Amino acid sequence: MRAVYLANYFVAGCIAFSLLGWIASLHPIAFRAVLCLVAATAIIWCLSWLLDFSLSSALKISVSDLQAYLIAAGAMFLVGLGVFLCT
Repeated sequence: MRAVYLANYFVAGCIAFSLLGWIASLHPIAFRAVLCLVAATAIIWCLSWLLDFSLSSALKISVSDLQAYLIAAGAMFLVGLGVFLCT
């Protein structure tokens, strides 16, 4: 059941990133704003990998669950970045 929830979040994240790509293609200022948002998300994702043991204890989940979420978020980011660059 947990894999179904993770797949739903993955699909929702891919849709959200493709929406951000569409918004970024509308105006140059929107492109810069979306680019800043993507950069902030990437920084938070990298920090989550570096601090995974302390973050998992703070969130009260296992390290393997946190790493599964981070891998799914990374894949979602790559798919969304592909859509973002192709628009």
